[in-house]
Amino acid sequence: MFYHELNPKIDYSRSNLRWNAWGANDQDFGRKSQMPEILKLLQREFNLNSIRETPAVALEDIKLPNGKLSASDIKNLSGIVGKNNLKTDRLERVFHSAGKSYYDVLRLHTNTLKSFVDGVIYPKKDSEIIKVLEYCSKNKITVIPFGGGSSVVGGLEVIKGKGQKAVLSLDMTEMTELISFDPISMTATFQAGIYGPKLEYGLNLKGYTLGHFPQSFEYSTLGGWVAARSAGQQSNRYGKIEEIISSVKLISPNGVVETLRAPAASIGPDWNQIIAGSEGLLGVISEVTIKIHRIPETRKYFGLVFPDILSSINFIRKANHEEIKTSMLRLSDANETRLYEYLGELGKKNTAGRKFKKFLQNSYLKWVGIGGNKCVVLVGLDGSRTEVDRSFNSLKNLWKKGGAIYAGEKLGQNWIHSRYNMPFLRNHIMQFGMGVDTMETSTTYDRLEDLHKAGIESLQNSIPSSIAMCHLSHSYHDGACLYYTILFPMDEKKPEDQWFKMKRMVSDTFHAHKAPISHHHGVGFDHKKWYQSGLGKPGIDALNGLKKSLDQKEILNPGKLFHS
Repeated sequence: MFYHELNPKIDYSRSNLRWNAWGANDQDFGRKSQMPEILKLLQREFNLNSIRETPAVALEDIKLPNGKLSASDIKNLSGIVGKNNLKTDRLERVFHSAGKSYYDVLRLHTNTLKSFVDGVIYPKKDSEIIKVLEYCSKNKITVIPFGGGSSVVGGLEVIKGKGQKAVLSLDMTEMTELISFDPISMTATFQAGIYGPKLEYGLNLKGYTLGHFPQSFEYSTLGGWVAARSAGQQSNRYGKIEEIISSVKLISPNGVVETLRAPAASIGPDWNQIIAGSEGLLGVISEVTIKIHRIPETRKYFGLVFPDILSSINFIRKANHEEIKTSMLRLSDANETRLYEYLGELGKKNTAGRKFKKFLQNSYLKWVGIGGNKCVVLVGLDGSRTEVDRSFNSLKNLWKKGGAIYAGEKLGQNWIHSRYNMPFLRNHIMQFGMGVDTMETSTTYDRLEDLHKAGIESLQNSIPSSIAMCHLSHSYHDGACLYYTILFPMDEKKPEDQWFKMKRMVSDTFHAHKAPISHHHGVGFDHKKWYQSGLGKPGIDALNGLKKSLDQKEILNPGKLFHS
């Protein structure tokens, strides 16, 4: 039995992964055949007279400067990991020089990325990481730790440290082994370079699950999850990654920090929580011990339709306050609900029978007081049959009081089937002068509705004719995450300036509402300004002091997060 739908056979060879777009070459958007209809919809929404083609540049046309690693550097680094595990070819350098944010992909698409790593090294064991960091510290080489490369916040931006001569990407994806499995304590220890599907598949074969499924799951690694404090889509049941980790090994230029494998302790600041979210600035995460769970006996995922966003938020708030056990409560606002309704109709013949059925459905919704502001909440329940039935019945009382109607399990099953597929849509619309980007934050329940509205307004005001939408993807006792998506026509002349304006306006909105700049994507380079402003100088100085103690030469991922 496998927990959700897994593809453990993805080919992660760098030649098979797209260097300038999302995913592998042998995977694609599930509705690719319906792209003409999707493009027509966007053309109407954006008020465009025509659709322009904007093909990406070829890899061989990328303006790649000569590498800065000397012959001596190449010889000595190859001596540590083996000559086949140090790469300086064009594909490896370009692939490792950006993440997968809209801004990253845009620059690769248009050949405007300016900074590139000078080489890529693939260690296979801790001793090699230690020697690489020692060599780079002595020889003034910046090191950027690399996992799946799925950062969407500039976490892989190539910034050379002060006084340093070259930049080396340290790719962890050769370190993928299961080190130990403890069914008594229900923990497992993995090397940090393992991709999500391989980790989950290995646990499933033993009857267990990690339960951590971020949308980047197929193309992100365990170490990357910890480094960026990621959140999986079933976080209501399993928690965010910082709650899942039991122990971490961090290799810094000044030595190894390894936390105790213990359920709880009161021995000063928690190093697990210091390492989680450190984004490669303090050291290289090489091993992680994680809490695991038996695969649930059953699951029930279904949709609810609410009259508006406030009734939806109140349902989620009360479900959390009444401590009803759920795996997921995912709210799509009115704009996102309309988009998914449209996508759901693509490819279906508009027969007289379908028209009549749709008429009856709309008439019923209006009769029960649900109109154009309707929102869909997807609910996920996992556990024993008794537990799932109990939660379902408790939730039923809440949604009825909130004026919602039950929309069935098909919505939930469709979401499970396609939930990792939506990022592939961006690959296609960027070929036709259209962009999509995401950003997320969190706030308390009393401020959710106001922040949702302010975020949507700032996005729509930043780019005229855009489509801005939001979903609430993770919820807690005191509040929830807001995850925004914006689709827009790309500026023909200054697409980067267009993006900067949008990012600045929405980030300023989060900051003005005293909301964090990120809930689960991290900070990287793109969010650094707002993170530092929110934390304040004493906090930033303290973090830089910590970095200096572990990374005296400041070679590790400089210029990101808190680093000046």
